[in-house]
Amino acid sequence: MDMRRDRTDVSLFARAWVVAGPVLDRLGLEKSRRRLVGGLSGTVVEVGAGSGITFEHYPPGVTRVVAVEPDPHLRAHAHRYAEHARVHVDVVDAVAESLPLADGEADAVVFGLVLCTVPDVPAALAEARRVLAPDGELRLLEHVRAVGLLGRVADRIAPVWSRVGGGCQPNRETGASLAEAGFDVSGLRRRPFPPVLPLTPMLSGSARRR
Repeated sequence: MDMRRDRTDVSLFARAWVVAGPVLDRLGLEKSRRRLVGGLSGTVVEVGAGSGITFEHYPPGVTRVVAVEPDPHLRAHAHRYAEHARVHVDVVDAVAESLPLADGEADAVVFGLVLCTVPDVPAALAEARRVLAPDGELRLLEHVRAVGLLGRVADRIAPVWSRVGGGCQPNRETGASLAEAGFDVSGLRRRPFPPVLPLTPMLSGSARRR
């Protein structure tokens, strides 16, 4: 199944993200990325690896990272990061809705600022559940819909935001989607995004199959 989108804005957003990623890291996301993959081991699938900026944070217990990235511009940068990573990284051209792994092959699946852009979130989470080993875990770092007024603002601006942001949706209820997909979300926590973007809080932590 090929779920690729024919979007004219993705490449432009990808080029902007290569520049914005390190800036956001300096504003506080670097620690979040380190926590995202800290303590992992075995085979890890990083869905939507982007430019590969998280690769340097994988601990030595990880034997293999399968880094899924459909955008060719970001994938080219990810290959460069992979060459200098402390762990073995395979950068692959694939999408979240169709992961190139066998059932139960992964010890962990990592989603870092990607589910906001995935066209079919239930399908992506079903794939994550499929490839996870019975005792595996899903690691999450995603921005989600705020409550109250900010959430309503996000609802209003979502169409324009998505068009200029490579398909990003600022108002996704990712926690609810995970619960509906059969994950225990008690290990996830909401917290503010770095000050540059207070509109969308972060949901982060670990979830396991129920």
